[in-house]
Amino acid sequence: MSLPHELLDNIFSFLPPSDLLACSRTSSDFAHVAQRHLFRHISVGVTTKNALIVLLLAKNPRLARCVRTFRMRFQPHFPVFKSFHDALATALANMTGLTSLELHLGFCSSSVLRKATLNPDTLYPRLRQFSCSLPLDATVVGFLSKAPNLDSLSLDHIPVSVDLPPFIPSTVIPYLTQFAGPLHAALALVPGRSLVSIQLHDGDLTGDIVQALAGSSSSLLLFSASTSSPPLPILKSISNSMNKLMYLRLMSTRNFFDVPDRVGFQRKYRASSVNNSSDIFPSSCRCSLQHP
Repeated sequence: MSLPHELLDNIFSFLPPSDLLACSRTSSDFAHVAQRHLFRHISVGVTTKNALIVLLLAKNPRLARCVRTFRMRFQPHFPVFKSFHDALATALANMTGLTSLELHLGFCSSSVLRKATLNPDTLYPRLRQFSCSLPLDATVVGFLSKAPNLDSLSLDHIPVSVDLPPFIPSTVIPYLTQFAGPLHAALALVPGRSLVSIQLHDGDLTGDIVQALAGSSSSLLLFSASTSSPPLPILKSISNSMNKLMYLRLMSTRNFFDVPDRVGFQRKYRASSVNNSSDIFPSSCRCSLQHP
């Protein structure tokens, strides 16, 4: 008498990988259930020495659909053969059950997402977190359009030119709430989306940029950025535009010896248009002002 797959699935969820591997060799029924758990979480890198699993996922779409979290991290200038690059592109197109994806690739090419982008039947409805070192180009935007429920996006790529990212309609990743990455990408992604967290890795924050980022993010709770402008006007712009902040981290290249603390800042602007000093920065807001 065979057990229901639902019961086997629950039992196998408590087994370590070594036992799952043994069960997968027992019978075909056990194999299908055990493989769903064996391939659920995959991490590939120089130290893991399991890059061949990419070839397996490229050749076996059924196994690829079992993957829920996929993490790949290679050092810059790490040599990658074209055959592996093509296999990775196929494997990513097959992994439509992903909930979390991390791609930190030394070769830094968004072409690994092109196959998934060009296939109209490829969707990632479960994908909630995406982190990569790829530039925000048309291919990455096309991939984002395949993940309608994406909640968190992190872009580690630092642009080497002033080229603007492609237009990103508000219908792409409409439920995005957390963003970390370069300023030019934030200006393309944040408008039209209600974010609660914005962390900028580069760029020069100005008052106009603060207003642009806060315009559609009235519920913003965390904000991190750097600026070369005098800190006090930037702080006032932030306090006026992001009045629900719980945490603020501002790094400035200006001299910070004359920057007042919260009490001094409130006193300085008490005589201006602000009637209640507690409206400048709520007592619950944690502020961190740093100098490199």
